[in-house]
Amino acid sequence: MKSIRQIAAIIVLDAKISVLITMEVMNLMKRFFALLLAALMIIGLIGCSTDSGKDATPTDKPTVKPGSDQTDTPDEGDDVEPYAVSLYFPTMMTIPDKDNIKDVENAINDYIRDDLGIKDITLDLQFGHLADYSTTANMQLASGEKMDIYLALPLNVAVANGYLLPLDEYLDKELSGAANIVYDWLSCGTIEGVTYAIPCYKGQVLSWKYIYDKDLVDGVYDMSQVKSVDDLDDALAALKAAYPEERFMVYNNQLPPLYGFQDHTNVVGTYFATVGDSTTLVNYFETDAFRKAVYKAYEWSQKGYSDPEGSNNTLLHDAIIMSGQSKGVIMGHAYSIETIEQMFTMNNSYGGNFGAVEIATSDMTNNPLVYGIAYTSENPSAAARMLNLIWTDEFIASTLIYGIEGVSWEWNEEKTSIQYPEGLGIDTVPYTALYTCGAFGNQFLLYGFDGNTSEADKVFMKKLIDEAWYPKLFGFTPDSSKVATQIAAISNVYDQYYDVLTYGDVNPDVYLPQFLEALDAAGIDQVMAEYQAQVDAWLAAQ
Repeated sequence: MKSIRQIAAIIVLDAKISVLITMEVMNLMKRFFALLLAALMIIGLIGCSTDSGKDATPTDKPTVKPGSDQTDTPDEGDDVEPYAVSLYFPTMMTIPDKDNIKDVENAINDYIRDDLGIKDITLDLQFGHLADYSTTANMQLASGEKMDIYLALPLNVAVANGYLLPLDEYLDKELSGAANIVYDWLSCGTIEGVTYAIPCYKGQVLSWKYIYDKDLVDGVYDMSQVKSVDDLDDALAALKAAYPEERFMVYNNQLPPLYGFQDHTNVVGTYFATVGDSTTLVNYFETDAFRKAVYKAYEWSQKGYSDPEGSNNTLLHDAIIMSGQSKGVIMGHAYSIETIEQMFTMNNSYGGNFGAVEIATSDMTNNPLVYGIAYTSENPSAAARMLNLIWTDEFIASTLIYGIEGVSWEWNEEKTSIQYPEGLGIDTVPYTALYTCGAFGNQFLLYGFDGNTSEADKVFMKKLIDEAWYPKLFGFTPDSSKVATQIAAISNVYDQYYDVLTYGDVNPDVYLPQFLEALDAAGIDQVMAEYQAQVDAWLAAQ
């Protein structure tokens, strides 16, 4: 079993709701972390990855200035003990030591007090590793431990557990700046008309690319001919013929979303989908997109293009491509071709020189990265004000991700973006949470970073968002509580078949019919009927 899927094996200890924490949640987390890590993680750097239609695109609403009416400190005098708002901060890299975390916390609190004039709240910065974040957070919340702001993974489970407070009463004041920024994405933090969380505002829409070792490919195949996933067939064949001992593909499990983009097959709740503008749910594994993907995965596996271990390999895509074990990979990032080429060339460990071609852009999907206020918060209004500051204040947002100026980063000569101090890097600076830049807060607010999220890349990310296709069910989150038994059975079937099919390990002529029959026997039609009723009610309420 692969490490991503180990990450997804979340155990929630609250026994009274354990029936709700079904195997569907585990599989939601599998899909979430697989996409999250593909969009966010590159060795050494990160690809920091209501109503529908174009009108649902987040707009450039004015940001509420910290310290304005929405964030002003109540006039209670300087002697009032400030409330320490705990932020349980997820990181995708090594957690900095306590002294360096405290230095960053102090720098932010000094800024809040001295520059913003806010004296009744401070930040209590607590780190957790994303690999076990959800398990740890749920353990703390199940025991009633004080917590204020945290990443709710996944939202519907956190709400079912009673771990999140409704935020509607704070949206017009304490949280108005953050709500204004995320705009229509606020529906991703809403269940049954109640807002429980604020989504990250980030490069949610990805540019999917085939990334390759340029020195090997140039002269063998003209990569300018590759404009879609199907165009890779001829390229991979030519490269295999020229270099029989090399691989130019890592895994094939990136294929399902790529074929899904072609006809706008939008996955809903792991096992279901809508196609195009339809709001009628179908079994995702019966769609043309999934069928094309598993047949292509098997074809590439049989031709020796991809990793021969398939789903048995425990390494991630980035580890294999950056080490040179494969000379080509499909990945999605919210970055331009030029930036991706620079990132991979700078950060691989074998001296490779990389090129890239775009083969697809993703549709808009629900944003699962949402932050709410825990039910154990002792001052939810103060927590809401701090959450608002994090989403709206450039200094606070950038300090949480990059650390302190002059210590972990410095401005470049033009003062247009930041870089590591001379002699230091991502593995040697005292503090960095760079890998988390797309999984926290407002990514568009961060200082531009040389070789990572530049100012030009932020423009590129926004363009992808503005031009993305939105499914009609954008913002809808299904509730599995009424079909928990069937979901558990379906999940067992999914675990047996999904990976071996999408990695190309087995012949879909044999195994896809078996998969579909087993899903029918597990009750997938009953779950789909329940979810469809929820969809219809959700649409009627919009």
